[in-house]
Amino acid sequence: MEDRHSSITGFLKKLTEQIEITVHEVKINDENGKLNGLTIAQISDLHITDFNIELIEHTIDVLNRLKPDIVAMTGDAICNGKKFLPHLKTLFKNIDSKYGNFACIGNHDHSDGDNSLAIQNIYNKANFQVLMNNSAKVNVNGETIYLAGADDIELGEQNLIAMAKDIPKEAKSVFLTHNPVNFKQLAELNPDLVLAGHTHGGQIFPAVSKFIYRLIYKSDYISGFYFLEKSKLYVNRGIGTALLSPLIFDIKLIINTPRVLSRPEISLFKLVSETKNTL
Repeated sequence: MEDRHSSITGFLKKLTEQIEITVHEVKINDENGKLNGLTIAQISDLHITDFNIELIEHTIDVLNRLKPDIVAMTGDAICNGKKFLPHLKTLFKNIDSKYGNFACIGNHDHSDGDNSLAIQNIYNKANFQVLMNNSAKVNVNGETIYLAGADDIELGEQNLIAMAKDIPKEAKSVFLTHNPVNFKQLAELNPDLVLAGHTHGGQIFPAVSKFIYRLIYKSDYISGFYFLEKSKLYVNRGIGTALLSPLIFDIKLIINTPRVLSRPEISLFKLVSETKNTL
């Protein structure tokens, strides 16, 4: 009976944790065509715990097999304090890309007890550039594309004006933000693409989660693409799941929540050049 139970549990776990790779073309005004074909791979919300270290290792293996030009991590590498920071340092060092790895900070990253400085230090040691209300230039075939990142809107000190101040008005840019709730304000800064996470794609019954998000956060941005003016937002479903940590009789319990109809996701974006005259 125990073997059968273990087999069923393992099968359900495999179904729950199966990573979906979503591939998307993003059109940009690039008359010289130098950015045509550039690929950006996004991961988000690892929420590393004892429950999912193997899943994250697998995620990084799959990510590297995609051979992305740029890797973007949109927050919440950790979930419940700094215990797993050493694991992240080892795992992140294995991530490889042609033009660089970039990360913004999520609300749970502030749970490192050091105002996210500890997780930033891990990123820096693992060849990631942390974008925290600032931007970075990436040179591709003699063309410049800007990567910009915001601090978390809930627990950080987000400053979108500071984030975008060094980006020329007509420049090609990709913004990283953890929480997609203020996409309207981000779109006013004219990015070609905004990448976000935070929602886990609803995690449990997305249709119900969308109703809850709209009710509580006044936000419809749950997963996939959203469009506003000339800007595009993509909300990645993330890899990890939310943890509950109730205190019962002075004992702190850690409860891992499941995914239902919301698979873990790696999203891959391929830039497609078009001229201003293209219909």
